[in-house]
Order: sequence, then C-alpha cells, then structure tokens
Amino acid sequence: MSTTVHPVHSVHLWTKWTAVIYPSNENLYLCIESMTSLLMHYRKYIFLDFDGTLNTGRGEFMNPDRYGHHFDDIAVRNLRRIVEKTGAQIVVSSSWRHLGLEKIREVWTSWGLPGEIVGCTPGVWGDGRIFDTRGEEIQQWLDENVVDDYAYVVIDDMDDSEAIEGQEDNWIEVDPHCGISYDDADYAIKVLNKDDPEIRAKKRKRMKIVLLVLAALVVLKVLWVVIATLNIGSFKSEKSALLRRRNYLQEKVITGPQMLIDRVPAAVGPQFQGEWALYSCSMLSASLVNMAQLYPETREDAVIHIDSLIKIVMSPELRRYDLERWGEDPLTSLDGEKSHISYLSHLAWMIAGYKHAGGDGRYDKLYHSLCATMNRRLLASPGLNLQTYPGEYVYIPDMLVAIVALKLYSQEYGGKYGSTVNKWLENMKKNHLSESSGIIASMVMYDYDGPSCVTVKGSYTALSCYYLSYVDEDFARDQYDKFKTRFLKKWPLTGFKEYEHKSPILGMDIDAGPIVFGLSPSGTAFGLGPATYLGDSKVRKKILHTAEIAGTTVTFGHKSHYLLADVALVGEAIALAMRTAVKWE
Repeated sequence: MSTTVHPVHSVHLWTKWTAVIYPSNENLYLCIESMTSLLMHYRKYIFLDFDGTLNTGRGEFMNPDRYGHHFDDIAVRNLRRIVEKTGAQIVVSSSWRHLGLEKIREVWTSWGLPGEIVGCTPGVWGDGRIFDTRGEEIQQWLDENVVDDYAYVVIDDMDDSEAIEGQEDNWIEVDPHCGISYDDADYAIKVLNKDDPEIRAKKRKRMKIVLLVLAALVVLKVLWVVIATLNIGSFKSEKSALLRRRNYLQEKVITGPQMLIDRVPAAVGPQFQGEWALYSCSMLSASLVNMAQLYPETREDAVIHIDSLIKIVMSPELRRYDLERWGEDPLTSLDGEKSHISYLSHLAWMIAGYKHAGGDGRYDKLYHSLCATMNRRLLASPGLNLQTYPGEYVYIPDMLVAIVALKLYSQEYGGKYGSTVNKWLENMKKNHLSESSGIIASMVMYDYDGPSCVTVKGSYTALSCYYLSYVDEDFARDQYDKFKTRFLKKWPLTGFKEYEHKSPILGMDIDAGPIVFGLSPSGTAFGLGPATYLGDSKVRKKILHTAEIAGTTVTFGHKSHYLLADVALVGEAIALAMRTAVKWE
C-alpha cells in the first residue's frame, strides 16, 4: 500500500495563504533581527589586495606548502577581527585574481583564512575589459553586483593617488612591510559598521520610523478586526455579511468549469486543481442550502445556483482529475467496482442539497444511481470503507461525505440505505476509535476490518465532526466534546491544534498547512462547522475572530471575502459552509 498522504483536507488552506507566520522559540530573536534587516540592511564588502596586506616578508619564514608561503599570521588575525566584527564579505582586488575565483577559494580553505570570498574585481582576465585604475575596477564591480545600500573598504598597500581616484574615503593604505595592522582593522570596522555619531543618529531615526509604522499597522489591524467582527453573534446580525460572502463566491465559482479549475493555483498540480474545484462547488452548494433555511427569501435563487454548481461538477473538465487517478470515468462506470467515492459522494450530497432547497426532480435518476452505487460498493468492501484513490489509506472524512449522502437519501426515501449508515457507524465505534481519547480515526487501512491503531489529527477530526452532525447528532456532539477537550487551544488565538501531544510554534503539515502556535489552520476552519451546527456559540465567535486576524475581510459593493480568497477560493467556500452549518430540514 502506498504511504502517500492524501492532501484532500488541505483544500481548506484558507489560512495557509493568509495566516501570519510566527517564529519558533529558538529563532525568535533571529526573526526580529531579520525583519529589521529587511528594512535597514546594508551589505558590507572588503576589497582585498594580497601582496603587501596579507602576504608580507614575515610570511617567508613560515613553512611553505603546495600553494606557497603562508600569509602573515598577524595580518591574517587582524583581517579576522574585521570579518568577525562586521560580517563583511571579501572581494578579491589583488592581481592574484588571475588564478581564478575557485583556485583562490581553494587556497583560502586550505590555509583556514577568514571570511567568505564572493567575487573578484574585473580586469583583463577572462572578460577582455581593461580598466585604467584599481579604483575603476572596484567601482565597476559595485555597479554590477550591488543594488541596495552597502558599505565597503579597500585594503591595499598601493599609494598611487591616481589608482585610488574615486575611492579615497574608503581606501585603507597599509604598510607593505607589516600588512594589515590593528589600527587598520579598527578603522575598517568603523567604516563598515558606519560607526560615527551622524550615522548612528540616522539609524536611530530610521528605527523609530520603522517602529512607528509597525505600531500603526498593529493599531489598524486591531481596529479592522473589531469593526469586522462587530456583528458576529447570531445569524440575524450576520445576515448582511454572509450574503456579501455568498455573492462573492457565486461570482467566482459559478463560471465555466475550466475557468474555475484555472482559478486554483497551478502549483498544486492538475489533480488538486480538480479536487479543490470540486470542494469549492460542494461547499458553496452546502452554504446555499444552509442560507435558504436561514433566510427563506434566498431559497429560489439558491436552487438556481446549486443547479449551476451541479452542472459544473458533472462536466468532463472537472471529472478529469478523478478519471486520471482511477483510469475510468466516475459517471460512466457506475456499474463497475472501483471506488470513486470522493467524487460520487460530493455530487450526491449536492443533489441532496438541491432537493432540500426546493429543487425539482431533474437529478432524481442520477441521485438514485449514485446512492445505489455507493451503497453496493460500501457493502462489498472490507471494513465498510472505500479509498479516495487507489493505493492509499481510507480517509474517514472522505468516507463521511458518502455516509451523509446516504443518510439524507434515507430520510427522503423511507429509510432506504439507512441500515448501511448504521452498520458503518457501528463499525467506526467498535473498531476505529482511539483507546486513549475515544476520538474517531483520521485514516484506516482499506483491507483491514478489525480494530486498528488509530491516528488522530486535528484537521481530519474537525471535518469528521462536521459531517457526523448530519448523520448522528449525538455521536457528533460526543466527538466534538472530546475533540474540544483534547485539541482546543485558547491562547494566543482560539483554534484547534493539529497534534494532541505537541504544539509547535511554527511548523508545516501537509494536511493542516502552516502550524502556528500549534494551531491547525484546517482544523480550526473545519472546527467552525460543528461549533456552529451544535450551538457552541462561544467557540464559534472566537474562531471567527481568529479567522479575521489571520484572513482580513475585504468588502467592496455587495461582496466580501478574506484577503487572499482569489488565491485560495476553496477556503472561502469552506469558511462560509462552516459558518452557516445548520440542520437540513
């Protein structure tokens, strides 16, 4: 069996694109320093001659090796002081550069010399250009290689004023008999570190400006969050905000199938472009059903738009991702034995939603076929579970979409397939709950129908709790309470962790996205669903505050969305479905 981790639950990476990334404990100082450097950083260079600066008469008394006599030890120590105190890099301006950069680096490494050599000044070697003076060579290198702020010194024993023209303020002329002296090193350090009262004053002024800008941004963000979350509390008070988010999603998702797929970042690959497009449609469809019940005046429009979403999902363009994984089309192979469970279950769930919102019977024949196929394949499978894709684990949240679809079908058609739903739930409770926490498994082996070693992850469990709400509300509440006890994190932001026994300040998980303060972006987003459905208003409100801090709502006209919804459109659809989760009557 393949050990590939299925990132279907990464489709909800709304905070993967929008979350603020915080540093780990050990790197906190370095992170702050890097942020400051980003605004104030300047590069430092030492243009270094060798003969007369490092290579003096004193080195001739040292034992030579295959590279020749070693450099003067005192001069080398003084160069090391400069490098250690400033972090400057070395550019070779010596005539030794005709040996080539790699050869010089080889000598540098062999002799244990300080600093990193990043280049050589241009000359007649290799590029055919001729410069009249060393000063011109140095300026040419700077013009070609440095685009930001910088400081540099030229350490040379040359005393020709014409040769150093244009570099007088940075030139350090050393005594060729003793090379770089302690005083030379001191002066170089001051120049490279811009260590004079005027420069220090400018740095302090710039730092104050940076801090004021950062403080202003923090204040603006706080005000933005306060204003954006003022109406959070009830479906009545949130109505206008929810309708604006619906308007945005309808405009972006209900389009040509290929255009929708193209709106998913190409970097995730064709499979997940198709899969994320499917989730965008099914989650928007669920949102429209929810809102048709919350706001009955939207029901007629909801039916029209869900119909459009179903047609997108049934299109050959969107079916392609599933076809390529299973080697056959999911809709033309309903009499076959291959799973296709994720695609078929989402389509069946959408048709159930269409009917609940008041839609006609145009999809009834397909609805019957889809549910009959899923039921037959489930009962024929080991452990009553089907794979999302061949050669992978069974992902329980994916299975639950099928169970939700069968449950809704059962409610409408006199209990048909209800026994399959009950068998599946009994099997889960008997064989696939964690012994330590009692939480449902995140994934199980396809060909194993006994008790399993249970893996529990926040992103999967939150999604499972959401789907279970539509299947067995008592079981869903029990699972949600256990999930809250083990995974809910209240500080510094409220959300759900990805891992029960660890809480990394910064990490990355293929299913959860970027882990920040131990929080799972996916788990937190999906945790909003059961919190809403089961009436946990306190946690729901806090999660929506977290979403606003991480996402930032943008409103224009009659539309609203989180800041990067155009990049992670599926996340916006999921957030709306979770925020409006209600029982389908």
